Amino acid sequence: MMLASRLVVLALAVSASSIAVAAEFEPIKEGDTLSGKLRLVPTRHPNGTKIEAYQIVSQPRAMPKDDDFCDHDKGATTFHLVTMTNALRKQLDPLLGKTVSVKAIALHCSETAWHIGDVVVHRWELLPK
Repeated sequence: MMLASRLVVLALAVSASSIAVAAEFEPIKEGDTLSGKLRLVPTRHPNGTKIEAYQIVSQPRAMPKDDDFCDHDKGATTFHLVTMTNALRKQLDPLLGKTVSVKAIALHCSETAWHIGDVVVHRWELLPK
């Protein structure tokens, strides 16, 4: 019985600490700066279409509670930068593997198989170092 009581106390302590950590993520909203390492993620959509997604990998960030596609218990760490033009891709290619900062003009949690990562940033602006 003593061991069971200790396990319950330990489980409650771990649960409480993870809730406290989740509440401590720095929030991000449209217009904020997002910084992290830039990478290119090659993958395929379930229909077979090739996807190359540029992502910023950052420290966990909290997303707005009104976005039903977010996992609010853990912070978002991968941010898919949408690149619909060659000009945007050319802007990012030389920065792969480096730490970059962007102004996240329009973002939301990933909703489809076309969104690679925790959050998709549809509109962004590369910021100078």
